[in-house]
Amino acid sequence: MSLLARSVASDARDSSRSGFACGQQLLSELGAPPRLLLAYLTITHDQAAFIDGLRRATGAVPLLGCSTQGVMGRGMVREEGYAASVLALAGDVEVSAAAVERLGEDPREAGRSRGERLRGAGPPPRLVMLHWDPLTGVDIGLFLDGLFEVVACPIVGGAASHHYEGRMHQTFQYLGDDGEARVLGGAAVAVALRGGFGLEMGLSLGCSASGVELTVTRAEGNHILELDGRPALDVWAELTMSDRRTPIPVDHAALAIGVLSAGATAGEHLVRAAFVLDAERRDIVVGAAIPTGTRIILHQRTVADVLDGAERLGRDLAARLAGRRPVAVLGFECGARTGPFLGEEATVEENLALQRSLAPDAAWAGAMMWGELFPVAGRPGFHNYTYPLVVLTE
Repeated sequence: MSLLARSVASDARDSSRSGFACGQQLLSELGAPPRLLLAYLTITHDQAAFIDGLRRATGAVPLLGCSTQGVMGRGMVREEGYAASVLALAGDVEVSAAAVERLGEDPREAGRSRGERLRGAGPPPRLVMLHWDPLTGVDIGLFLDGLFEVVACPIVGGAASHHYEGRMHQTFQYLGDDGEARVLGGAAVAVALRGGFGLEMGLSLGCSASGVELTVTRAEGNHILELDGRPALDVWAELTMSDRRTPIPVDHAALAIGVLSAGATAGEHLVRAAFVLDAERRDIVVGAAIPTGTRIILHQRTVADVLDGAERLGRDLAARLAGRRPVAVLGFECGARTGPFLGEEATVEENLALQRSLAPDAAWAGAMMWGELFPVAGRPGFHNYTYPLVVLTE
């Protein structure tokens, strides 16, 4: 049997009933027992009630997902109120799942041990999808290093998120196996996919190099303490023309940090946001470490870069499909480039234009993340302000 997929997007307000209705619709349209459910919910939903309703309709199917700033589905993009995007895969796909509930404790070893669980005794996975809680402050690069040592395949996904207009105080991660489905916090959850399906991936950066270069002269883990020998926050405040006590929020900031990854070609920068600006320590916290001695290149974000990059991404992926039929498209767009930066109208048009140009008939599901995963130079890469897409084909 070839790969099968169906997706559903909902704005219903009753979380339990919405989850159950989404599950019923997917089962009725799929035509085969589902092998995996992907679920993304805005924080307005009662997360546990939705997941419980979904599983009551579908049974004990492996499940992966997280809370999110907003969702994308076939013909729908929404960052306000109650929104859900759910996708089911069936047919030629095998799934294994793993979670770590205390993410901050030895993240590299946690990545290795979860990788061993995902890989198991069977053939190597084709793809791993990972979501985690960024509020733990974990250096996700360490977890990725340990995970990749074992699974040795592309790792995609992103960090769970919250609504951008409120301070993020809690995010949720979901994982279900053949038994129960759990709604977690402070965790990382992952699934590995195997099978004969086709796979294409692409990334829209949404920014371009500005020409300003700096050196990280002191760093501890994922804390940048000094840039060019000065407190990092002082340098950042000058560059963003903001008061050191009230730096520009990262979801509105026009500047980003570009790092050329080892083995990458020109233009393949890892783009990082100044995720936390610590006025007391006068440092910058990023999602994955940038070591002391690294030369960084500041990147400028513009609306044109975001929209043009998404259009190029759609054209490039459509060309690389070379006649293969897209079955499902998974998107992990940065939440700092949608409503907070593009605005609602442009965000909707960006996503619907991608759907029209790339895969007008495929199942489609996605979420707005606070940190995205996409391979660079053959290794896992942590990014900000980007839009990774994964296309699964027959």
